[in-house]
Amino acid sequence: MENKLNELNIFALRDLARRTGVKSPTSKKKEELIQGIVEIMSGKKHPEMNKTKQGRPPKVFGYDFANVFNANLQTGSTVILNQDVKDVQDGDMMTVAGWLELVNNNSGILWVNKNLKNDNYFVPQKVMADLELRMGDRIVAEVCNDESQKVVKRIFSINDCPIQHLEKRREYSLIEHCLPERQLNFKNVNYQNLNLKIGENVYIYGENNNANTLLAVDILNQCEIENKIYINISLAEKNKMFLKDLKNCENFIANLTDEIDVVRRIVFLAIERAKRILEIGENVMIVVDDMMSISGIDKDNLNLVKKLVSTTKEGKDLGSITLVAVMPNHNLVQIEKLADQRFLIEDNKIVKI
Repeated sequence: MENKLNELNIFALRDLARRTGVKSPTSKKKEELIQGIVEIMSGKKHPEMNKTKQGRPPKVFGYDFANVFNANLQTGSTVILNQDVKDVQDGDMMTVAGWLELVNNNSGILWVNKNLKNDNYFVPQKVMADLELRMGDRIVAEVCNDESQKVVKRIFSINDCPIQHLEKRREYSLIEHCLPERQLNFKNVNYQNLNLKIGENVYIYGENNNANTLLAVDILNQCEIENKIYINISLAEKNKMFLKDLKNCENFIANLTDEIDVVRRIVFLAIERAKRILEIGENVMIVVDDMMSISGIDKDNLNLVKKLVSTTKEGKDLGSITLVAVMPNHNLVQIEKLADQRFLIEDNKIVKI
């Protein structure tokens, strides 16, 4: 990506940075612009959402926006996808990155934040169908945000792949599962006792909520798998306390004070996000803190817990989903049989049971 950006002149870079969401692009040097664009497109930083109220989109310089992010893409039979994009009058245009949630009429909502509360943009049904969009897709898109509408107008990439180079998408349900063989590696030697395999369901029974959360955060930070998802359903104060310690993972956070429907949707979004990562041939680990909070959402039948546990898979060709669920020291009898391995924290050591 950086090589492509280096080929652009300063004026083109400023325009690209403005549309990507880099703050104050006209005051930055070329190297700073490139760094800002790369950080936003890689998901390390959120784009600036300030409005300019210019009435029309800023002038562009004729280069292909999406091709700037075409880094080392494999060649092959690609699907060229068209989008029905209309001119926008009296509205601000900006570029945002977010996660897709489906709505009942086969349309979508692009959430810039995954707590389902803040900025979101409507994705028309035709765009959803033309691009074969799925819940949990991470999308970079140009959006219109003014008083009359908040809508996605053009999509540049899906799960970090520019749409011009998007190949036929694999489907999670059609990916054949194989027995886990590859080992999960941890940076800290203390976790070698876990002996986890990619694609497994693992339960760790802890001692108390705060200690369990520290364990979940530590496992996330120490695991060498590249894609990580952290699900935390707890009180707001606890969420804020531990989020600062998380590194390089996508956080799906809900508060017990939220409406049950919102909490359920956030967990579903995390599950579908993991599936989308598997579909592009990559490995993802989900760490849940704690499973008992999720089980409380559907007290009678534990549907949400069962759906989460059944998500794990070791793809026969590429991609996998591994689940590590931390919970207090008692069992969820209904899903006990679904665990591949169970561990107990005893005298500050992790012991297999």
